[in-house]
Amino acid sequence: AYFLSLSSEMQSSSAALRTNVFLPTDEHLCQIRFHYWVSHMSGTLMVGLQKHSEDTVTNIWQVPGELRNQWNVNTITINSTEKYEVIFLGMVETQRQGQSVAIDDITFSEGC
Repeated sequence: AYFLSLSSEMQSSSAALRTNVFLPTDEHLCQIRFHYWVSHMSGTLMVGLQKHSEDTVTNIWQVPGELRNQWNVNTITINSTEKYEVIFLGMVETQRQGQSVAIDDITFSEGC
């Protein structure tokens, strides 16, 4: 199991999870379901897509900081004509107290 968890008390202000390389989604869509937590206004959680032919990561989902201290769930759908990787990126400001960003329970549909 993989998860990402960041807190403003940690030395690092960002962390990323990167998936294996997935094949094109020719006939089946790839759905990724995950639980996430963003507990402060300046925390951020993003999901990006990096196609094998590109060096840049395209942001496909982002949640800004919010003041809800609860787990939320989201499902994103990916449709790609070439090989790709999915990157989960969390960021917090280490100068502020009480911030946390987390992602857990990531599941991938058979189309991935």
